[in-house]
Amino acid sequence: MKRAVVWSLALVMLALTARGVAAQENMPNPQQISGVPLPATDLPAGSVSVRVIRGGFDKNVANQPVVFTIDGAPKTVTTNAEGRAQVDGLKTGATVTAATTVDGATIASQSITIGASGVRFVLVAADPDAAKRAEEDKRLAAGPAVSGSVVFGPESRIVIEPGDETLTVFYVLDIINSARTPVDIGGPLVMTLPTGARAAGVMDGSSPQAKVNGTRLNVLGPFAPGTTSVQMGFELATGADSKVIEQAWPVAFPEATIVLQQTGREDLVSSQVSGKNTTTSNGQRVVFGRVAAVPANGTLKIEITGLAHHSRWPRNVALTLVLSLLAIGLREGFRRA
Repeated sequence: MKRAVVWSLALVMLALTARGVAAQENMPNPQQISGVPLPATDLPAGSVSVRVIRGGFDKNVANQPVVFTIDGAPKTVTTNAEGRAQVDGLKTGATVTAATTVDGATIASQSITIGASGVRFVLVAADPDAAKRAEEDKRLAAGPAVSGSVVFGPESRIVIEPGDETLTVFYVLDIINSARTPVDIGGPLVMTLPTGARAAGVMDGSSPQAKVNGTRLNVLGPFAPGTTSVQMGFELATGADSKVIEQAWPVAFPEATIVLQQTGREDLVSSQVSGKNTTTSNGQRVVFGRVAAVPANGTLKIEITGLAHHSRWPRNVALTLVLSLLAIGLREGFRRA
């Protein structure tokens, strides 16, 4: 069980790392890259482009003076409708910085030396509307709960590890409240685990709202805006070369990732799992797949095949022999009496 928990936590950390990398690649935080030089192979050598935005990439600042300081000499260029200002034809080895002043605040880039490719900068000014919204969100989050609903988030995971005639199943669940206020769903979120579940428990890192009572997971409300994280696990006895797992979801479950550790010939079989592939992670073979979205009160049904198990016929034969000998002994005892 300890090995299973360590394995699951490693996968969870991998999933969280992948989530962070994907977020940075697909939607970088503008403030984190403000003034940082970004190589631009689509620009010729000696070109430096600056984009000025207010808060986010959807708010370009047009007609904004940008001061390029080139080897100590300033040159001012005004941004176009896309918020971009650019200088070209700079010599290799020249040092360049860019700066602009928006709403009285000056934003400057790091200093660069012109090399063999073009360079881009993003200069990010504060968005007063965003600051006001953040304050309002904070006030609403601290207010009373209102009637509402929650769903499981797209970063939820199912991780399965085969053991000695057991399966250890882990649910890594993000419960999402998309409202700006706490919501009350009319009681706790209650999820009944699959038939035969045993040794269920909540893992470290879960919200204190999550409790396990026998074969039920209870997540107490109200739910704060954003994500309530729940990580829990349980065991299922197998005793055969395959095992069917059926899980009913009390709220909508999105398309999510399912991971099966392979110790032998194990495989995932389900019409609700697509994009299945086998790979190696940290020296361990795993099967990855995508679980189709399941509506509230819908059921996910998967089968794990290729499980190792001990044949029961030797035990049955031995039991039969013992019972036969016992019957013969009793018969002989009564006959002599």
